[in-house]
Amino acid sequence: MLVRVMVFVLVLFWVLANNFSSLNAQNINEVLEKIQYFYENIKNLRADFLQETTFLDGSKEIRTGKVWIKKPGKFRWEYESPEKFLIVSDGVQIFIYYPEEKEVLIYPSGKIISSQLALGFMSGRGNIKKDLKLESFEILNKKEWKISFIPISKDTYIEKIILMVNLDTGEVKELYFINTVGEKIRIVFKNLRYNLDLGNNLFTFIPPKNSKLFKALPEN
Repeated sequence: MLVRVMVFVLVLFWVLANNFSSLNAQNINEVLEKIQYFYENIKNLRADFLQETTFLDGSKEIRTGKVWIKKPGKFRWEYESPEKFLIVSDGVQIFIYYPEEKEVLIYPSGKIISSQLALGFMSGRGNIKKDLKLESFEILNKKEWKISFIPISKDTYIEKIILMVNLDTGEVKELYFINTVGEKIRIVFKNLRYNLDLGNNLFTFIPPKNSKLFKALPEN
């Protein structure tokens, strides 16, 4: 599940990280076109994050760390608490490294990123109007909007996507996923920066010496 969440965050930032300050019922199509334009032109981003998962029994898990994302299909999630571990994708494979156990799980990204939604946006062929359905949007206050999308493709792992948008900055700094089993994943981003000089070495993972390597099966 964790790997799929990271992949969908990657997809969403290419699709949804745009200025929503003019959003209203009269110009929603224009806003969607702006989102699509932004997605096609953004190259990368970095941010600090807090990830909160609410399970079906009501229990919660909170993790924090840093993230870097780069087109096409590259990302690096450094989890710092409560325990440290690393998720890196070079666009071909996804590596999960647990330093305390000295274990590395290796996923083929083509199997993990199997949905039409993810593949389309990361290859540059995605279209927000065709791939995401706008479910609802509402003004929470003068500075914050709540926007809900439903993936149109039936092969996605995500049931619903909810965005909290700051109208002062136009940034999507908080988002929610509701997955197909009813779990809720909330991710809050801080210190977002776009189009930086991010070298590919940031997304290259070389297993440390004496670490155990496992070829992981794709998540269903």
